[in-house]
Amino acid sequence: MLGTWILAWGHVISAICWLGGGVVFAFVVGPALGKLSPASSGEFLVKVVPGVVRFFQIFAGLTIVFGALLLYNMGGLSLLSPSTSYGIILSAGVAFALAAFVVAEFIAAPIQMKAVRLVREMLASGAHQSSPELPKTLRLAGLTAVLTAVLLILTSICMVGAGFY
Repeated sequence: MLGTWILAWGHVISAICWLGGGVVFAFVVGPALGKLSPASSGEFLVKVVPGVVRFFQIFAGLTIVFGALLLYNMGGLSLLSPSTSYGIILSAGVAFALAAFVVAEFIAAPIQMKAVRLVREMLASGAHQSSPELPKTLRLAGLTAVLTAVLLILTSICMVGAGFY
């Protein structure tokens, strides 16, 4: 019982950090970056984004690990049975969570770190003009951040919804 409680709270707290951070970054910080001067946004990218990416990677990983352990502890894959409303909704939540994890870890994070690298290269060379690749990379980073946030919101809807069955 205590183990389930610890796993459940670990899962919920790490999911809150992942989702909350993702929503703030995708819908507040990202759009605000476009309103800053190139120098200010470049400095922000270099100094803040690597830590933000690391934060998301840690909490995304913890959410998945705690969730998998919680699922196992509560009965295993039989809980995902398509013969019950609970199983269907929980399965959809797991699918959205795994999709969000794949997008965040293997698409969004590398794109965000590419933007950081492009800005670092520009600063190191003393150039005042950004790489022509940077605006495209930043747009793609923004889109993948929004996609991840939307997937996480859908995950939350399913996970909370499953609790009512």
